[in-house]
Amino acid sequence: MKKTICMILALVLCIGLFAGCGGKTETPAAPAEKEEEIGNVNTGGGTTADSIATPPPAEAVYAEDLTLVIGDKVAIIDPFNPGGMTSQTGLVYHMIYDTLIDYTIDGQYLPCLATEWTTEDYQNFTFKLREGVKFHNGEEFTADDVAFTIDQGKEAPGTSVYDKVKNIEYEVINDYEIKMSLAAPNYDFYYDVANITAFVICNREAYETDPETAGQIGTGPYYVSAFSPNDSITYTRNDEYFGAAPLTKTFVMRYIAEETARMIMLDNDEVDFCGINGVYIPEYANNPNFVMNSYVMNNCNYIAMNTTMPITGDVNFRKAVAYGVDKQAIVDIALGGYGKVVDTGSFWGNTSAYKNYDIPFIERDVEKAKEYLAQSCYNGETVEIIAGMAQTIKAAQVIQDNLKEVGITCEINQSDGPTLTSRTLWESNDCEIVVNSAPWTPLANSINVMILPGSNSNKAHYENDELTALVEKANTTPDGEERAALYNQIQEIMFENVPYVPTHHMALYTAGQLGTGGAIYFPTNYHDYSMAYRIVG
Repeated sequence: MKKTICMILALVLCIGLFAGCGGKTETPAAPAEKEEEIGNVNTGGGTTADSIATPPPAEAVYAEDLTLVIGDKVAIIDPFNPGGMTSQTGLVYHMIYDTLIDYTIDGQYLPCLATEWTTEDYQNFTFKLREGVKFHNGEEFTADDVAFTIDQGKEAPGTSVYDKVKNIEYEVINDYEIKMSLAAPNYDFYYDVANITAFVICNREAYETDPETAGQIGTGPYYVSAFSPNDSITYTRNDEYFGAAPLTKTFVMRYIAEETARMIMLDNDEVDFCGINGVYIPEYANNPNFVMNSYVMNNCNYIAMNTTMPITGDVNFRKAVAYGVDKQAIVDIALGGYGKVVDTGSFWGNTSAYKNYDIPFIERDVEKAKEYLAQSCYNGETVEIIAGMAQTIKAAQVIQDNLKEVGITCEINQSDGPTLTSRTLWESNDCEIVVNSAPWTPLANSINVMILPGSNSNKAHYENDELTALVEKANTTPDGEERAALYNQIQEIMFENVPYVPTHHMALYTAGQLGTGGAIYFPTNYHDYSMAYRIVG
């Protein structure tokens, strides 16, 4: 597959297409769903998400260096370190890592580090691996590196890789074949293997010789040539990459805290790509000098209440919060109206499978919220709300104002991604309310990391034995009526216990300078810039 792609690329330079299927992967986006129009944005002279795969002209001249500004910090690059799990993780991993198999944005499985994969029972799997692949440190990729990734992941509780590999046993057949066995059948296992934020393949030699920088060593189309934590990452093209080579030689991701500063840099052509807040959309969407790409996130923004803390552990207090917040106000104020309020009371992905639309949407009802508050243990204490991104901080401010009307006093801790992650680790989560966004794929099993004990994504610190049993049974049940019933029951229990209050799905926009393209914008917000380009002549 990789060789075929390279041949085609040489002929037609179909960059956007190969970004989707040429060696990079993403937790599956909803392939059958067309993104929704939010805000009636006029894309002006630029392209839209539907046309970013249009191949650039073969005779074009391309910029050698590109820059993307990001609004959240990257403190650590290491899949085995919980501190490395931030909103930017997917952006980084697409550049430097590969997974065993790809799952593209249009719903295809494609070979990547594995060339073949088979199973007869969805419990035992065999992977045949690609030969001749090199890590960035020059080491050859073999089955031993897959084994190392599994072993190291099992020693890293609280990380996404731990959640995926903790129940895997393996047998290395030879350098290019490995068998994996699960404790029970998992009909979603291939999705897990293709997860760019949870099952990237790391190099044993790198971790044994230099564990401090080993997380920067992958097999991907770029290698990390410079990393300044919480500031910038410089990637240099990997000219020995086994797949389609990027047209760009150097790609820089820079953290710029101030939104206005990011906009000034975009206006001055100091950066090539930049996320756009809702208030700026009309300005850039109607400007022919920019390319606009829009997407509704499958992720679900939420209010998580720590069930182990005295106040937020009270279900009546949690219900008071649920009825006290105005979800539309959050979208209007935090996102400038560019978002979609949840369409059910279920904490679920926008287009994820088995969504239970019978669970009622909770309208804001201040009097009902006050009734629940009166039945709770709350006695006027100040409750902390922590948020770690610009949009979630704005959402927290709306929530603070809403709850004040109910009679709840809140104080906002305006944090950042790494700090929020460290404060909300499973073993040390002392935050009462977390305003954040949950990573949802089209798979119903996305809920696992938000509710299973031990997961750092379980910001509510929620533990329910009945729910855990239902999740485990759903994982081992084939698609069909029985599985649908299990997930419906999971959603009903969540609705009654209210560890999370779902609020909205963000509609996000990215602006690029005219001539940019090749990036793949996933509804999970884990975008792939590895094949991004800019035409300059």
